[in-house]
Formats: sequence, structure tokens, C-alpha cells
Amino acid sequence: MSTQTITSVVSTPIIPVRQAKDRIQVIDVLRGFALAGILFAHLSNEFSAGMLPQRIYETMMSHPANMAVIIISNIFVQGKFYTIFSFLFGLSFALQLSSAREKGGHFLGRYAWRLLILGAIGLIHHLHWRGDILTIYVILGFVMLLFRNLPDKSLLLISLLLVLNLPGRLTNLYEAITAGPAPAQAQVEAENKQREAQAENYYDFIKNASYVRTLQENFVAFADKMKFQVESGRIYMTLGFFLMGMYAGRRRLFEQLPDNKPFFKKIFKYTGLLTLGLILLACGLFLTPLMKDNPYANAVGGFIFDTGSTALTLFYIAGISLLFFRKTWTKRLAQLAPVGKMALTSYLIQTAFGLLIFQSYGLNLLGEIGVAAATALTIPIFFLQVVFSKWWLTKYQYGPVEWLWRSLTYLKVQPLAKPSLEVPAP
Repeated sequence: MSTQTITSVVSTPIIPVRQAKDRIQVIDVLRGFALAGILFAHLSNEFSAGMLPQRIYETMMSHPANMAVIIISNIFVQGKFYTIFSFLFGLSFALQLSSAREKGGHFLGRYAWRLLILGAIGLIHHLHWRGDILTIYVILGFVMLLFRNLPDKSLLLISLLLVLNLPGRLTNLYEAITAGPAPAQAQVEAENKQREAQAENYYDFIKNASYVRTLQENFVAFADKMKFQVESGRIYMTLGFFLMGMYAGRRRLFEQLPDNKPFFKKIFKYTGLLTLGLILLACGLFLTPLMKDNPYANAVGGFIFDTGSTALTLFYIAGISLLFFRKTWTKRLAQLAPVGKMALTSYLIQTAFGLLIFQSYGLNLLGEIGVAAATALTIPIFFLQVVFSKWWLTKYQYGPVEWLWRSLTYLKVQPLAKPSLEVPAP
């Protein structure tokens, strides 16, 4: 990462973009913001990471508060914050690559080794919770290497096609075009019963499995997770945001934040208008009989959702970046930076909270407290994360998992405690 300090002066006071040497504060804030949204999304699903029986969903939606939370989550949260996290992963890759090239270091070997270590951490995480994203990041992290020398325009174009899930939507369209006659009612009912039985088995697994059985079943379920990633198109979108973040890193959009204020304003304006338009379009389509039993409904609905997710992701990124030009907001947002600075630790701690609350070997509250109550836990849990991260970073240079990752990367125990600032007596 470049060590150049941003000193550009604009009409507002100087923006404290750099938090410390080689860190860009707005990026840490965005990571913290993304983690808050990811926690909200996971809690609104009660950390289930899979389909639950219909009776559970019916119970969830029977209360107005639960229904309101589900609607808010689906429109503004689901699929919008893991994308920010993915964008920042690609951005960090670009900054690390740029720094290595400036210093003449060996980047690829160390980067690959870092990914393998992250993969080991992710596998342990997946064994405990199959909603893990780290293992997906490792796979796509290696794929991203193939794009490192691509020209900027080509990189941006490919990223746009992927974040809009073009491969997934073309697959949906092909399936709609080549679909044969509608299946008989008996076949539809049989398929629904099979899916419901699978959902019941999964719910029973979460509610009753021992800790050891959880590890075993989650290991086997990795193939199903990859199948979901491909069929839903999430794997394409994640890679797309990796590449878009790489493009942003090449453009130094955050290193030179004041110079790029007009660019962020345009992104904020146009993605906001696009999001509003797509919400109105979705309401217009899905509140009418037009989409009922329509073979193209999946492709159209999916395209609207994916485009909306992409637009809202960029809207959030641009909005947070623009708030850094307001002095009072800079101070408020800075509270998120410690969580973002130790993002890997924070992400894993969130899972630990979720498992202890909802899994069988914890409080076993899945399906017991309602979506609204579960989602409300976002506030105290994330508040504790902010307090813990601020306290930890007053004493130590890295988060505990970041320190482990760094030590394994260099195959040498790295200093963890912050160096003393005391001046020796003359």
C-alpha cells in the first residue's frame, strides 16, 4: 500500500483519511460498516444459513414487527453488505499489489501463502457454520490473480457484467426458453414435499445436533454451499466486486479521496435514483398477476434484485465516503474504524455470538424468539464489538486473528503489543 499521505485541500477542512501509517481510515470505516450490515443480515435469518421449514417462516411472518424487519432486511440489507466486504477485499489486493511493485517485492508467492492460511481459518469456520464466506474468498482470491494485469477498462467492464450476475441471469433465461411443458400438479407437489422434508431435516439438525455431529455434517455440506453459490450467482457477484474493488484501488479513489469527491457524488446520485426506480418497478411487477406462473419471472425478478443490490452497494460506499467530508460525521464514523481494522476477528466473533445464541450446543433459540427480537440483537452485539475493538487496539497492533494470520504468513511470531511511547531518561 502506498505510504503517500493525502494532503489535498478542499473547501472543507482537511479530511483525516489516514488513520495511521499505511492505513486509510475511510476503508476501515467501510469495513466496520459492512460488518454491521452483515451482522444484521445474519441475525435476521437467525444464523440459519439454510432453508427452514415453511411452518417456521409462517410463524416468523405472523407478527407485524417480524414482517416489517423481513421487508426492510430484504430491500436494504440482504445481499448488500457482503458485497461491500467483497469490494474492499479486491481493493486491498490492488493496494498490496501496488505497494509490492513499488518496493520490488515478491508479491504472488506471499499472497498465495496468505490465501492458503485464510483458507485454513475459513475451513475451521465453515465446520462450525456453513454460512462461512472465507472459503469462497480464498477460491476467488486465486481466480482474481488472473485479472491482475488486465487493462483498467476491461477490468471495469468484466466487473460490471459479473456484479449484475450476467452468467446467472443468462442461465435463468436459457432455462425459461428451453423449458418443456409445465410439470403435472402431482410432480410439483412431490417436489415441494421433498424440499420441505429437507428443510425439516436441516432444522432438526440445528436444534438437536451435538457439537461433534455439527462439525461432521458441515464438512459434508461444503459441496451444497458451492452449489448454492453457483446457482444463486453469488459467486459471480462476489468475484465481480473483487474486480471492482481492484479497479478502485488502481484509481486510488480512497487514497485521494478529496480529489475524487465529484466522482463519489455522481455515484451516490445515480445509484440512489436507480435503486428507487428498481424498488418501484419491483412493486409494480410483483403486485400484479403479470409475473404469476410466468417462466421468465425468475430471470426478471433475479435481474431486478441483483441490479438493485449492486446499485445499493455502491450507494452505501459512496454515501459513507461523502460523509467523510463532514467534520462531525468523520468523528462519528471513526467509531467503526477499530472494528474494520480487525475485520477478520470481528467477523469470526459475530459467528461465535450467533452460534451460542441459536445453535443446539448454545441457547438453542432458533425459531424461538422471532425475527424482530433476533435482529434487535444487532445493536448490543455490535456495540460490544466496537468497545472491544477500541480497547484491544489501544494495547495491541493487530486483532488476535489478524496477528495469527500475519505470524503464519511470515512463519515467525510477530510483535503484538504496541511499542512503548516512553522516552528513555537521558
